[in-house]
Amino acid sequence: MTTARRLRQPIAPMEALRVLICEDDPVLALELEAIVVECGAVTCGTAASFDEAHDLAGLTAPDLVLVDLHLDDGRSGPRLAAVFAEGGLRIVVISGDSSIDSVLARLDHVFLPKPIQPVMLQGIIAAAIQAKETRDPFAGGAGEPAKSM
Repeated sequence: MTTARRLRQPIAPMEALRVLICEDDPVLALELEAIVVECGAVTCGTAASFDEAHDLAGLTAPDLVLVDLHLDDGRSGPRLAAVFAEGGLRIVVISGDSSIDSVLARLDHVFLPKPIQPVMLQGIIAAAIQAKETRDPFAGGAGEPAKSM
């Protein structure tokens, strides 16, 4: 295959960063969804409780999870963050409660206080997108180079 032919082949687009939003306040959840989309990522949906978030994550395989500490079922956010962190997901805790319990103290996460500053979340999402592109620079899927024709 000639170089010119190789250069004209379309490059498969890289799969967008997938973000799961765990927030029980519907207005804030919509705001978070808008920020995610504006950054070029896609939402995996919004969950208002531990069980909803766990089930939705199993169906959508997110890359990044935004977690409020207090959901519809109480202070289940730290436990949810721990489950997702154990699965290798990036965690962003968004809460008006700045107390760090023993669960959160052990987790690698970013904390954003409420009310959130959209520019801070945009920076975190941009960094996660960059990290994903760095891990899979060929967009061939699953870390494999794009196939040539």
